[in-house]
Amino acid sequence: MKIHPHWLSPQLRICFLIAFYVGIVLNIPVFYRRFLHLQYDNIPFIGAEIFAAFCLVSFIMLLLSLAGRSVFRLLSSLLVLCSVAASYYMIMFNVDIGYGILAAVMTTDIDLSRESIGWTFLVWMILVSAPPLLALWLTPMPDAALARGNGHAWLKKTGLLLTTGLLCWLPLNLMGQVQHQHDKESNRMMASYGGVVAGSYSPSNWLSALGLVTYSAWSQAEDSRKLYDPALHFTYLPPADINDMVVVFVIGESARRDHMGLYGYYRDNTPNLAKEANLVALQGYSCDTSTKLSLRCMFVREGGAAESPQRTLKEMNVFSVLKKQGFSSELFAMQSEAWFYNKVMADDYALREGIQAEKRNAGKPVDDMTLINELRDSLARHPGGKHLVVLHTKGSHYMYTERYPRSFARYQPECQGIDDSCSTTEMINSYDNSLFYTDSMLEHVFNQLRGRNAIVFYASDHGESIADNMHFHGTPRDHAPIEQRSIPIMVWASDRFLARPEHAQAFDQLRRLAADKTPVYHEKLFDSLLGCIGYQSPDGGIVQEHNWCRVKPF
Repeated sequence: MKIHPHWLSPQLRICFLIAFYVGIVLNIPVFYRRFLHLQYDNIPFIGAEIFAAFCLVSFIMLLLSLAGRSVFRLLSSLLVLCSVAASYYMIMFNVDIGYGILAAVMTTDIDLSRESIGWTFLVWMILVSAPPLLALWLTPMPDAALARGNGHAWLKKTGLLLTTGLLCWLPLNLMGQVQHQHDKESNRMMASYGGVVAGSYSPSNWLSALGLVTYSAWSQAEDSRKLYDPALHFTYLPPADINDMVVVFVIGESARRDHMGLYGYYRDNTPNLAKEANLVALQGYSCDTSTKLSLRCMFVREGGAAESPQRTLKEMNVFSVLKKQGFSSELFAMQSEAWFYNKVMADDYALREGIQAEKRNAGKPVDDMTLINELRDSLARHPGGKHLVVLHTKGSHYMYTERYPRSFARYQPECQGIDDSCSTTEMINSYDNSLFYTDSMLEHVFNQLRGRNAIVFYASDHGESIADNMHFHGTPRDHAPIEQRSIPIMVWASDRFLARPEHAQAFDQLRRLAADKTPVYHEKLFDSLLGCIGYQSPDGGIVQEHNWCRVKPF
């Protein structure tokens, strides 16, 4: 169909010109890297991504065009400048633009941001942003306010807006379904295709990161106004060695301790954990039976989350207390509980889509072992200590077979697919294999910390019920079966950490609890994490009866 030359107004032509420049031209090196690392038939995937990138920027530009001419030019200029700046670091330094980058750029300490800007960056900004900006500002266009009487023009813009939005979504949705089918056939789980694409290209990567930074700032400001903050009401006295200490908390997923060899299970699916001399395995019980609910109640003081079914938060969590004690902190997650991650008040956090969008993870499935690289990098960024790392795993969440590589498929036959009719034996074999992989992942965590003054906590969020073709948790806690609440809670410490007598005494208390099979509960994690690190609180900030590491026997 031949398009009449006057069908596209000057403003619409500018919209599509900038969409081509920002969505495609600036992303050419990223398209190439994605092409090299995709696992499937690369050409359809890259073709879909190029088309979707163009349509996304077209959608944004058309949305901006509904404002007045001056607002359109100003906001479009900001979009171009931010995208050009992002492309500089993406192309020249292979930087993955995400929450951490935006949070660092927007810090009040501008000296840190200034150090990342050199003359080459300024030259890049001038030369690369000049073509679209000159076209934007030199092209005559009527003011939208003067054109509002033209109903046909507004109808055309609205139609184009809806069309570009649909055309952006359709190819990504189609390719996501193709990837999902590949995943089912190969029993692996990749991160959300659309999420990875959004995290890989400009401007969607920096726009989504900007949204996270904004939400995080709002959420933390909201918490400071509404939630009770123990750090402001109690005194916390640190141990003498706090300045070189590293604390790691690994949040498990759907793990049951009665299916772990370390806890007496008949299968030896935790061989690495079993040989760790500095590991204590406690008889844990979860505070609730689903991830979202447990994350609300497991890191606050007892009573810090309401007893109502929705577990409404009433207090800040233990990680925010450590933050206000001067800890640097980073969080890396194979899940997407952004509301919880914001409440950790971490200096930086990355969700699975952002992690999988990193060049080193391109084409790889969602895998808890990916967190080991994030931990290694975090420790390298904070060599001095007084540093907290939170790792949120995918663990043993159904589909169990997707949680581990083929080399860990020790117990056969497995439950191979979501649509298969699986026996209890097949379900349990897959579940036990996933715990076998958790054992390996935790061993890698410990290996990163053996030479440091470090302590590691591991606690699953809840357990899991397993039967013929059935997997479930989330039963209301007042009548949930015991397997949905019976979880592993473990504490590991390095030799350097235990070299201090006060830490060794506290750790001996943990060993007594394990030997006596004393039940321990999520609700006591707040006091015990602080207590096991070595903090004291003379005015009740740590309830000693809840502290598993208090030297005096219970």
